[in-house]
Amino acid sequence: MFRQRRKRFALAAAWVYPVGAVISFGVASVFSIRRILAAVLFLFSTCHLLLAQFPIQTQRPPEDTTPSDVRAMVSSYCRLDYEGLGLDPNAWTKFKPLVWWTEPPKYSQIDVVARYVVDPDPVARNNKYVVSVHYRLLGTYDLTNGYVPEPEGTMQNVDFLVSSENTEWRIGDAENTFPHPSRAAMLKWLTQQIASTPDAAVKDRLQKAMTQVQAQPASPFVK
Repeated sequence: MFRQRRKRFALAAAWVYPVGAVISFGVASVFSIRRILAAVLFLFSTCHLLLAQFPIQTQRPPEDTTPSDVRAMVSSYCRLDYEGLGLDPNAWTKFKPLVWWTEPPKYSQIDVVARYVVDPDPVARNNKYVVSVHYRLLGTYDLTNGYVPEPEGTMQNVDFLVSSENTEWRIGDAENTFPHPSRAAMLKWLTQQIASTPDAAVKDRLQKAMTQVQAQPASPFVK
């Protein structure tokens, strides 16, 4: 009888021990999970506080487009001039938004060009920009003396000075404001002048100039 009770007690003790161990492990696990969650919440709160004090820049600062805008302005001016609009007084309104001067420049000669190239990078100078343009010069027509062709490959460099007034940029000056028409535009102008002038000497000068320009090979336009 006494032995049976000892066996029962031993069995009960053997059964209680693992159950107690499991319960102890479970309690320890719960505390561990709580500690982990508390640490995660602490880290999350700390990161949120840091982001609030030192926000991350997600947008880039606006890029300064002034140099590219200045170059585009000079390029537009040269394009109009190349098309022969500098020879047409009625086309002045197309130049006005690009320049600061208030009337068409007066000229005594015309520089006939095969093509031109605008420098890609304007040079900043004293709160202004200098844009260089390189012309392939075919010849010059003097309004008094007639046309003089240039040797093949002759280049003419012209600097345009672009300035601003109240944040608006325009061409304020240029080394050479003579018209720079293309060969085709010059031939068109000569034809119109020959048809309209009554002066025999002027007509003869214009006709000679047309013959000289026609004899020169045309080059493709390069922007």
